[in-house]
Amino acid sequence: MHKFLIVIICSFILLVSCSSGDGETGNPEPAIETPEAATLVFPYENETCYEGKVLSASESEVTFEWNPSTHTDSYTIYIKNLKDGQTQTLNTTTFSIAAKLQRNAPYSWQVESKAEGVSETAKSPVWKFYNAGEGTDTYAPFPAETLYPEMGSIIDTSSDLITLSWNGSDPDNDIMEYDVYFDTVTPPLHFENAVMTNSLNVSVSPGNGTIYYWSIVTRDADNNTSQSEVFQFKVN
Repeated sequence: MHKFLIVIICSFILLVSCSSGDGETGNPEPAIETPEAATLVFPYENETCYEGKVLSASESEVTFEWNPSTHTDSYTIYIKNLKDGQTQTLNTTTFSIAAKLQRNAPYSWQVESKAEGVSETAKSPVWKFYNAGEGTDTYAPFPAETLYPEMGSIIDTSSDLITLSWNGSDPDNDIMEYDVYFDTVTPPLHFENAVMTNSLNVSVSPGNGTIYYWSIVTRDADNNTSQSEVFQFKVN
């Protein structure tokens, strides 16, 4: 009987010992937090940038600034020349970075926050600004941006009318009108002049998968103009 109890006790001790030893994982590693989006500071949204180091008649150096975001180890900044469509991609672990830009040209910029060990990133809003040029008193509008239909979207509809809508902005806040180009070929042919609103109804042919192309010319009070990129959508 005593031998039997001793065997049971020893077996229990061995079982507890093995369970605590084999299953012990220690303190779990803290979860890696996904980064938050940065808050942009400078250059200001929809403003003309007069600050920066002039490098030549055609180029200047502008320092981009943003507030640090939480759970972030590094940042990637995307700076797009809205005149020629070229994008600079720069990386940093600080909260500012200098970039060489064309003078007298419109730009957009965005900051992407990244953290080591996670694939998720966070992007700030996109801000636009105009990099000032020498002796310029008035500036062309920023190229219009599509609101609807979104670029590359597919629309299932039985209606033969689609409302194009877009967003326009200007450093001088003096946009007067838009010229709309709309067609089934690219570049689209001229469609309607002197549109005073940010939307326009156009006719489409539903049910046959036609791809439509459209673009906007924005005109301000000084007759400065800007040409948007060519947008496209498909109607099923």
